[in-house]
Amino acid sequence: MKSDPQKIALVANTSWSIYNFRLNLIRSLQKQGYQVAVIAPKDSFTSRLVAEGIAYHEVDIDNYGTNPISEIKLIHQFYTLYQKIQPSLIFHYTIKPNIYGSLAAAKLKIPSIIVTTGLGHLFQFSNRLVRWATIYMYKLAARLAREIWFLNENDRDVFVFKGIARPEKTKVIKGEGIDLVWFKPRREKTFYRDRFLFAGRLLKDKGVEDFAEAAKIIKQKYPRVSFELLGFINQRNPNSIPYSRISEWQKDKLIKYLGETNDIRPYLEKTSCLVFPSYYREGISRILLEAAAMETPAITTDNVGCREVVDHGRTGFICARQDPRALARSLEKFLELSDEDKLTMGKLARKKIAREYNIKLINQQYLQTIQKYLGPLSKKKVANN
Repeated sequence: MKSDPQKIALVANTSWSIYNFRLNLIRSLQKQGYQVAVIAPKDSFTSRLVAEGIAYHEVDIDNYGTNPISEIKLIHQFYTLYQKIQPSLIFHYTIKPNIYGSLAAAKLKIPSIIVTTGLGHLFQFSNRLVRWATIYMYKLAARLAREIWFLNENDRDVFVFKGIARPEKTKVIKGEGIDLVWFKPRREKTFYRDRFLFAGRLLKDKGVEDFAEAAKIIKQKYPRVSFELLGFINQRNPNSIPYSRISEWQKDKLIKYLGETNDIRPYLEKTSCLVFPSYYREGISRILLEAAAMETPAITTDNVGCREVVDHGRTGFICARQDPRALARSLEKFLELSDEDKLTMGKLARKKIAREYNIKLINQQYLQTIQKYLGPLSKKKVANN
């Protein structure tokens, strides 16, 4: 298939993730002279992508579906779209694009990169046949893709150990990168009344229930400390926290629910400390990166994709997973710090992000990979863009 040597496709299971995690990358590639096509399901962020002038193409993905006929139809959707768009290189994100998109790209002889943004529940499907089929298909996709990227070393080790990916085809990048201009504090924090914030998807395995239990323990000794919950609930996800449970916590005055937001920065600015007690298989926790960039200390768990971001005792605290009492002890440690020490934690957190997770470093890795497979753009093509 004849492809456009300037066109790069990014494929994911939500427009939301493309806009929130990869918009800076798209702008950077466009500035270099590349055309970028986005392939993702429609959601509330699709219009924002279109408003940016990005070529958007819809694909219908049932993220929780396992019907074989629907899955075959999804491969056909990808195949048809790739024929139409004619990209010269494709980056796939999340499990279904990673598997089915890679199969379609290989059939059309388009080079593709798998970006594994976290293992999630990949090895935890209750149906053994579904689990076996998923891992088998992932092995096939990994064989066909040019490279398989991971956001942490542990995920790569798991894929290599289970024989899903050959080590020479794997690469670890430092998350999705953080825009340090966008995520930048406007003023120093004050700690006259400590506030702990949980922000993220309201799922059981993100540690929301542990956050509520720890709040109950802390409030017995520190009644003036506030606990706030911010995030959206996907009712289709069986691990979601029901609204009724949140209402109970609010009724008991344990937690204040702040609803959802499209801009986390004002909340990170106001809170004393982010609390993210996840035991989900994170790639690299985005909210921990955002908090650190905003000079907000964090308390998280000794969990893949979380412990990499927080330096224990320096930029925050790390505690045991699924242990509300251990979490409460870390919360109390933070409360006992002086205001100066809390401020220092936040400043050291931002320095770590600038050193390791700056979006400019990540964008450069993408550009090097694109040029590795496609060669540099000619000056004429860059000028025309």
